[in-house]
Amino acid sequence: MIIVSDDKQIERRAEFHRALANPVRLQIADFLFDGEQCQCDIFPKFGLAQSTVSAYLTQMVRAGVLKVRKDGTRKLYRIANPDVKKIIQKIRSMNTGV
Repeated sequence: MIIVSDDKQIERRAEFHRALANPVRLQIADFLFDGEQCQCDIFPKFGLAQSTVSAYLTQMVRAGVLKVRKDGTRKLYRIANPDVKKIIQKIRSMNTGV
């Protein structure tokens, strides 16, 4: 059976995949795999400008990879849900032959 998706659904899926199609964004997902982290701990971890990491986090939230919540002035990020966590785990376990 062929499942036909509407354009909006296809674009949403493509956005999700694009959010994980960058080495640093994958590293961020790996960093958050075991639990929620404050942005203040995420920014210095990757050696990039804060604005770059912030843009990556925003893209990942928009794509449904991450969720964010505020705790006072802090922003806390986590993997969006167990299904996303399974996808990230699968990506981690893939042998790309490199």
